[in-house]
Amino acid sequence: MSNVDHALIEEIRDSARDFLSRRDQRQRKRTASGIDRDYWRDIADVGWLAMSVPESLGGLGLGWHAMAAVVEEAGRAQLPEPLVGAGVLAAALLARIDPVPGSALRDTLLQDLCAGTRIIGVAWQETEGQLEAGEAAGVFGVSVTAREGTYVLNGEKRHVIPGDGVDGWLVTADGEQGTALFYLEAGTPGLTLQAHARADGTAACHLSIEAAVVPAQALLARHDVLDAVDAALDYGRLMQSAEMIGLARQVLADTVAYLNTRHQFGKPLSSFQALQHRLVDAVMQVELAANSLQDALNTLCDTPAAITQPPDATTRKIVASRVKARAARASLEASRLAIQLHGAIGYTEECDVSLYFRNALHLAAWLGNATAHRQRYGALAEDPSPPTDDAAVRDDAQAEFPREADWNAMPEDDFRALLRRFFRARYPAHLRHVPWRLHWDEIKGWYYTLSRQGWIAPSWPREHGGMALSPARQIAFIEEAERYGVARAPDQGLVMLGPILIRYGTDEQRARFLPGILSGEAVWAQGYSEPDAGSDLAALRCEAVIDGDDLVVTGQKTWSTLAQDATHMFMLVRTDKTVKKQAGISFLLVDLASPGVSRRPIRTLSGHEEFCEVFFDQVRVPRANLVGELNAGWGIAKALLGFERLFSGSPKHASHALQQIFSVARQRGLLADPAFTDRLAELRLDTADLTAMYRVFADMARAGRPLPPELSLLKIWATETHERLGALLIQIAEEYGGVEMRLGYGDGGVHALAPYVNALAATIFSGTNEIQRNIYAKQVLGLDGA
Repeated sequence: MSNVDHALIEEIRDSARDFLSRRDQRQRKRTASGIDRDYWRDIADVGWLAMSVPESLGGLGLGWHAMAAVVEEAGRAQLPEPLVGAGVLAAALLARIDPVPGSALRDTLLQDLCAGTRIIGVAWQETEGQLEAGEAAGVFGVSVTAREGTYVLNGEKRHVIPGDGVDGWLVTADGEQGTALFYLEAGTPGLTLQAHARADGTAACHLSIEAAVVPAQALLARHDVLDAVDAALDYGRLMQSAEMIGLARQVLADTVAYLNTRHQFGKPLSSFQALQHRLVDAVMQVELAANSLQDALNTLCDTPAAITQPPDATTRKIVASRVKARAARASLEASRLAIQLHGAIGYTEECDVSLYFRNALHLAAWLGNATAHRQRYGALAEDPSPPTDDAAVRDDAQAEFPREADWNAMPEDDFRALLRRFFRARYPAHLRHVPWRLHWDEIKGWYYTLSRQGWIAPSWPREHGGMALSPARQIAFIEEAERYGVARAPDQGLVMLGPILIRYGTDEQRARFLPGILSGEAVWAQGYSEPDAGSDLAALRCEAVIDGDDLVVTGQKTWSTLAQDATHMFMLVRTDKTVKKQAGISFLLVDLASPGVSRRPIRTLSGHEEFCEVFFDQVRVPRANLVGELNAGWGIAKALLGFERLFSGSPKHASHALQQIFSVARQRGLLADPAFTDRLAELRLDTADLTAMYRVFADMARAGRPLPPELSLLKIWATETHERLGALLIQIAEEYGGVEMRLGYGDGGVHALAPYVNALAATIFSGTNEIQRNIYAKQVLGLDGA
């Protein structure tokens, strides 16, 4: 779990917003260089340029989370000054190099940079589309030779930002001893600058260096320079992504305001559902990018895990490319949609939308576009297939496994290896990769195994019998279970009721019900939906009338998953018809063995009896089974829906589908097809960003922080990503994409239809995705159409 001080980050964000509000960036014409030196020193005075520089090097040492908050606000305000180009890249590079012994130049440059008295660019790129410093050295690269106590530089650097108007550049140069880093002063004889305007009006330049002589003191570093440049570029991409997130959020906020005031056909544009849904989808891309950035920063820096186990270069490149690809897409889609929804005025310079769009075009292309980063991600990310480390993972049925340990302190590789050994040793082989929900009599043995092991409730606190896994370890548990093909046991008591009782139940209720959930003695089903109360859950009519110490329940519940196997049901009942419909609902726990309960299984289109209708005819339930106060069930219901949507947003289903796609693709030789691998890389990014978003929300839930409305976006993205993956699996399975759902592809290990069919149902559960978009548009974006 992240150890970031969220309150401090918000204070920094508020301070940045206040600073930027003192000058309306959008009303100021960008200068040719994009740098107002007086304002640049003001930026330095408020600490932005020193924010990410370690204290040991004279900076503030506030870290990249804080820097990202500032850059996002700069993106919102359309700050013309090149904060990332001159305030992040140069600082990150200078902080990472191993300076030449005895030289004070690095420290001097950092001191001047932090003070705002010297503006420095980084000149590293040599060809178009280059992502890493060393990948294109050659004809156009800068070479260096030593001559009589000086160095002579020759060559060219391209797409240098900032361009004209800086004091100097950090320049990489190749020599006989490898790549070195120099500081090249602007105006050095032999240096020619060719400036060109970016889409947003700022300037970049190409540097031509012909026999430029620099003193020996200009040499900054000669060891591990390329690694330092690549690291600086990736942190720069993360901050660049923060800027794109900021501009996307602001342009969408401006568009919402416009739609609420602009009338056509006698009503506000905000009342048109098609426009509402398009805006929600654009916001979803932005929130995916924001959560992906947050997850990347948690992985790379500012957290205990990142300090004790620093990520390797490959991990850094993977997360940086993932974030840049998503942020580029989000900013371009948001600003493009804003132009469309503003109509003709959006296509003019008179409207701020055009400035956001041009800025998005610049940022999305600089430091690698979305396609390039998608390809880098696809090349570097691990194959999600099950590992084949048979030497380390043994099928030893007698092996002993720890019931308790400090799971979160255990190295992740060790934790995953332990899980793999456990699954190999304990999980029934004949139940691997089953593509449908198993009934209790089929899976109860595995449930009991996990219960005896103490691993049945990974997310529950230890004091209630859980493993207390951090979100990162929960993700690892989910991923390893999916890789091995572990079926989902009846878990509504574990993932839904348990957390509700822990938060809202009484001590007596926790003592009565939690042990039964852990042991498997009690199997729980959910009783929410009714024939006329699906997505409109507050319309429920199943009634509970108080009669002494009991409540008498009469009515019907439907779409209750595997309720035919359940011993108990947690349900919503109407206990007051005289008040607003949300106010007269209570949360009740019912023993399904009670007289008056009857059940009718419902067969799905896959041929599986997955759901049930449950009927209640004068069923008496002790009032002690009421969770929370009478008529206060709606608040609990919303919390439970939050847990349900968090669970529905789990990446486990998408990860499993992705794993099956790889299995079929290998068998058919599709991994050598560029068109297929590009599509696959896009879906892998979708799944990775889903995982990042889930991890951020799981972190919030575990920390006891309220889950925000964006949780609905998680549910939408998870289910629709699962559906897209299922569609690709059907496509590449060819004829097997149309066989009976339980017939496996090839060797039988892949059920091509299952992910797609299961995803169809998931887009309906917990409130259909269309209803989720409606609610989000009205309640969060404020598109009420009033």
